[in-house]
Amino acid sequence: MKAPAFAIVAVAMVMGIAVTRAQQRPVSAPPRIQPLLGVGIPPAASAATGSSDAFFDDTTLQEIRLSMNARDWQTLKDNYLDNTYYPTNFTWRDQTVRNVGIRSRGTGSRSGVKPGLRVDFDRYTSSLRFLGLKSFVLRNNTQDPTNMHERVGMLLFKRLGAPAPREAHTRMYINDVYAGLFTIVESIDKEFLARTFNEDSGYLYKYDYPVNGQPYYFEDKGSDPAQYVPLPFKPETHETDSRPEFVAQWIQAINSASDAAFKSVVGEYLDLSQFIRHVAVEVFVGDYDGFIGNYGTNNFYLYRFDNQKRFNFILWDKSEAFQAGPTSSIFHNITDVGDAQKNRLLTRVLSFNDLYNQFLDVLVQCARSAAEPSATDARGWMEREVEREYNQIHAAALADTEKPYSNDTFEQAVGAFMDFAKRRSDLVTAEANGNRH
Repeated sequence: MKAPAFAIVAVAMVMGIAVTRAQQRPVSAPPRIQPLLGVGIPPAASAATGSSDAFFDDTTLQEIRLSMNARDWQTLKDNYLDNTYYPTNFTWRDQTVRNVGIRSRGTGSRSGVKPGLRVDFDRYTSSLRFLGLKSFVLRNNTQDPTNMHERVGMLLFKRLGAPAPREAHTRMYINDVYAGLFTIVESIDKEFLARTFNEDSGYLYKYDYPVNGQPYYFEDKGSDPAQYVPLPFKPETHETDSRPEFVAQWIQAINSASDAAFKSVVGEYLDLSQFIRHVAVEVFVGDYDGFIGNYGTNNFYLYRFDNQKRFNFILWDKSEAFQAGPTSSIFHNITDVGDAQKNRLLTRVLSFNDLYNQFLDVLVQCARSAAEPSATDARGWMEREVEREYNQIHAAALADTEKPYSNDTFEQAVGAFMDFAKRRSDLVTAEANGNRH
């Protein structure tokens, strides 16, 4: 990657690192923070004011500070595979929320050096909120040396009209010591549902990759709802009455409906156009850990609207997007795998010429959106976005000594990402237009 393309000057980089290191001042461990277990939080500690939009404002590099017992932080790192919560004080700008719960999170991204975190404001006091939020995720990006795949991917989905969480980058400090560059990710919860769908009373499920590692391709597991819920479809709302029979009926319909009835029968459970858009954008960004991932389906939520049969897909975790490279075929894991490894839902959808061509149309729309120039810059949107985020985070990324890759690897990965942004649209457009029925 050529440094001038990103307006890097050595002096600025050195200054950025120096400022960050100066902030890594050692401090004595604060007193252990005890959860109040229902006791009222003082108003100054809980009354965060303003809109959560400011917290997810991606035009600036945010800063989050956690203050907690040093032994708790070390215990969390030593036991990073556990989901044990620890109390902390959370500070953003001039607002502090006390007695917040944090725990290690992630699947393949879990780390004992730079743990990804789930932050729950209501862990110890159920009514506690921050800017209306119950929780959020601090993604550690240990599987993405660019630190940007997640954020750029979600922005592209939003450009195509798909529901996706808000995200922004942040410097994070633990007890005033710089803990690295993280991505703030909005939780998929009732607050997200209300903001996105104008309702939150329906049924939310998170797809959990099977504990035994056996890939799932939406095959029929029978009529017993217990074969689908709580695994692999974990209830996130209505946990004690998740109505799993609708999931079972939907998947059985996918597998058993006749060709003549498929669109109408499955269409009662799923907006086929919305589903096609979801998969097409994942294909465009080369996400091999999504709905048609290399190890079966993964990384999404389902929301069934209240008093309806219909499910809606919600995106999650795009840290593996763009890693496939710009030349990745749009038919990877669709036509280049055996029948046993083909996703049953997508296979049936694409067997209809009109839906197949709709899939190609959305891929071309993705290409156009990613390559769209601005009024003052002939480069495509994705090129400009990669550069914008890089310029915003590069000093913080270089100063991050907890990341599991070198600064050279970071720079090389960003260069590969920019190459993807430059080349992907033309290659996808050509492949899509060359394979129409």
